[in-house]
Formats: sequence, C-alpha cells, structure tokens
Amino acid sequence: MISIVICSINQHFLSQVKENISSTIGVEYELLIWDNLQDSKGICEVYNTMAKQARFEYICFLHEDILFETMNWGHKISSIFLNQPDIGVIGVAGSKYKSGYLSGWYSGVKELDCANIVHRYSWGDEHVLLNPCPDSDLEEVVCIDGVFICCRKKIWEQVGFDQEHLNGFHFYDIDFSTKAASLCKVAVSFDVLITHITKGGDFGDSWVKIAMDYHKLQEKKLPVYINGQASLGVDKQIIKSWLDVLKNYRISWGNKFKWLFIQKLFLKPRLYYSILKFLLYKPLGLRYIHKSVKQK
Repeated sequence: MISIVICSINQHFLSQVKENISSTIGVEYELLIWDNLQDSKGICEVYNTMAKQARFEYICFLHEDILFETMNWGHKISSIFLNQPDIGVIGVAGSKYKSGYLSGWYSGVKELDCANIVHRYSWGDEHVLLNPCPDSDLEEVVCIDGVFICCRKKIWEQVGFDQEHLNGFHFYDIDFSTKAASLCKVAVSFDVLITHITKGGDFGDSWVKIAMDYHKLQEKKLPVYINGQASLGVDKQIIKSWLDVLKNYRISWGNKFKWLFIQKLFLKPRLYYSILKFLLYKPLGLRYIHKSVKQK
C-alpha cells in the first residue's frame, strides 16, 4: 500500500529505522533504499530514480535518522488520502507561508508554522515541536520539511523533484511541496508523531549558497501562501527569524554579506541589531558567553 524511499548514508540509522517501520507501519509496504555511500547522487535524483520503481499508490520519502512513535501510522496516512481526495502531500512539519525572502520552510511566526516532531539530541535532551495545538488532526500548509514527505504517486509524477537545478541536499522539500500546492492540498498531520534522532539541518555555507540560488530561480513564483495568510509585517518577522537562526552557524564573510545585500537588508534600520548578531555572534563566541551567564 505504501512505497517507502530512503536515501541512506548511515547503516546504523538505516537498520534502526527499518526495524521501527516494520513494527509501527501497520499496512503492506515496500522499502526502496539507495545506498548513497556507494553511489553518491543528489537527493532529487535519488528520489526520482527510486520513485519510478514504486509499486504502490502512495510514496513516503523519509530521512533515515527518524523513529515513528505512532502505531499504525501507515494506516492513518492511507486513510487521509482515501477519505480526503483533495490532499496530495502530507508532512509532519511545515508552514502556511513561504516567503520570497531568503528562508527555509520555517517562518518563525507561530500562527504560520505547524509541526509534530520530537528532536532528540545526542546529549540526551529532547525538544518537542507541536505548534499550533490543532483543533483537527490536519493543518493545510504550502511547504513542508523533507524529514517526512508522503504523497500520492500521481502527484510525484506531475511534480517530481527538480534534479536539474537542485543537485545537492537542500530545498528539494520546499520546491516539491510549493509546486504540489498548486495542484492539490498539502497538509501537516498531527496524528503521526516522529522522533528525529539527530540535531537536524546544518545551515552553514552550503545551505546559504543553495538558499540564495533557489530564491533567485523562484523569485517570480514566491511568495506562496494559504489564502488570507499574507499580511503586512510577516516578511519582516521571517527575515529576523532567519538572521537569528543563521547567527549560530559557521558562514563565510562573503556569504554573510551577500545574504544581506541580495535582500537589501542594510536599508532596514530596524534590522540593524539582528544584522549585527548575524555577523558577529558566531565569530566572537557570544553563544558560549550567553551559556555561561545563564548557568550562573
């Protein structure tokens, strides 16, 4: 009933998630696994190659560093597709607004972001993302996080993953889901809970470069949003959110200044404090200073 596609680079994670899927999915499934250590390709090419082999009507593209906490999650996903034919793509994290400004799927605006995921860090801490607390089990969005993408096979056949322009491992999820949103409803399910057992994405130089390339490529098609979700001031909040995220990562000075100049952020005085942190927080080790102050 469900074809599961995984691009693997870690045998331990792969073995773990295979066992977890077997014990939790609750429906007939097949595993389509690409060993990207043996034959390294971009994730778009891997997903397209493996999806062509899918036997079932529904395809789940999964990261291997996850564990399903929900029993019979495959039945829940299948039921959504069966009972709501207008839904074509399901994730566990996403947003109702994808800005034309440089950003990932996450907007940093509480009313726009939806997530049902637990991040388990290597040092033992857990951070639960559940936002907003839904009145229903589903929330319509326009873009989703690639940690878990389930779709009807016919939607993948119509949209596909853009292996021509996205030949690495970033923005494939945003690109796929925003394009799918023009054909069908894209939704976040609050009825399927997963644990992400690594720290998540690395928003360093590689991510920043692809972010700039992607937004230039799609500048005429962004923003994308659910009707009524675009409002004055949202983009300013998103800009600040991503300056705050990126301040913690090792990014070259060249890419930092390019990030600011492309978006003309130097012309926005209200952002100067955020810009200053973006530029200096990591180089000056301010994170460690903050940490030591908090411990005292």
